[in-house]
Amino acid sequence: MVSPPKDSSTTYVDTTVCFQRDVLPIFLSSCAKSGCHDAISHEKGYLLTDYAHIVSFGLVKGNSRNSKLYTECLSGAMPEYPTPRLDSTQLSYLRRWIDAGAPDDTDCAPRCDTSKYTFATAIVPILKINCYGCHASSVAASSGDGIVLDTYTGVQTQALNGNLYGDLSHAAGHNPMPQGASELPECQLTQIKKWIDAGALNN
Repeated sequence: MVSPPKDSSTTYVDTTVCFQRDVLPIFLSSCAKSGCHDAISHEKGYLLTDYAHIVSFGLVKGNSRNSKLYTECLSGAMPEYPTPRLDSTQLSYLRRWIDAGAPDDTDCAPRCDTSKYTFATAIVPILKINCYGCHASSVAASSGDGIVLDTYTGVQTQALNGNLYGDLSHAAGHNPMPQGASELPECQLTQIKKWIDAGALNN
């Protein structure tokens, strides 16, 4: 079957990736940290805390291969050790967002199903994109107050003492997390709450 010709009058936008939901959390967790690219440090002149600053440095809209912001993450040069490297999912979000023109989309539908709340399939992905930049084992002592969230035992401890849900839901008396970011979407908080209420199992 012959494929129909593409309409060259329009620009393709990958609507499956959204800046506010999929891309900004990567920068806030892995890049905009104290000593790196936050508002105070802005290491090497890079400030990666919001859309306007992110697209101002080393980013060519529509061309990830010529965007230093992406190629340095792809090569592993950034984030610098001991912050964990971006994984394949995070790199995919970043590449697709740039190739789609790096739109400033904020009205993102939540990417979660509250009927699914196992540790491996629901909780780990939430923590990986929002928390590992400061709370992975390699950096927790220096940037995460010693709180480790990339192991089941570490997450279980914070779940059972009430801090995991309290911090992420920005409850009174807790430390609002992720630091410098908005509260997680309600559906993700529901997944976390259901997992904790079910016993915070390693499932």
